[in-house]
Amino acid sequence: MNPTITLTEAQTAATNQIREATAGAFPPGFTLEELPPQPLNCSDSAGKPTGQLLLGVTFWVNGLPTTQNNTYFDTLKAWWAGHGWTLSTDSRPADMFINATRDGYLMSLRANINQRLAIGNSTPCVWRNGTPSPSS
Repeated sequence: MNPTITLTEAQTAATNQIREATAGAFPPGFTLEELPPQPLNCSDSAGKPTGQLLLGVTFWVNGLPTTQNNTYFDTLKAWWAGHGWTLSTDSRPADMFINATRDGYLMSLRANINQRLAIGNSTPCVWRNGTPSPSS
């Protein structure tokens, strides 16, 4: 029941981490197209809702040639390694997906069936307003 950052602060941090990573890993000329954020309820190890939320933020990556996707994955993976992120999954070549964690955030890069890139980041579980609600 400890206080956390607010959901808005967590969303801002997740978005800023994506912008920092893409600026450091992708060549000039790309743009990010934000998708609606996806809030999810958090649960404890027994599956009971905790009253906290996590938020997933996702962006389409536009303006990069898809023929270089594997290079973008490698460059982001190297950028993560140099910036305190720990690689969790690299399921290439079977699935064009990688993800890494840092400070409770989970960032991922995926190419869909059309090779379009999407980068996302999910926040740690936080209280919506930073503190438990009286009913929690």
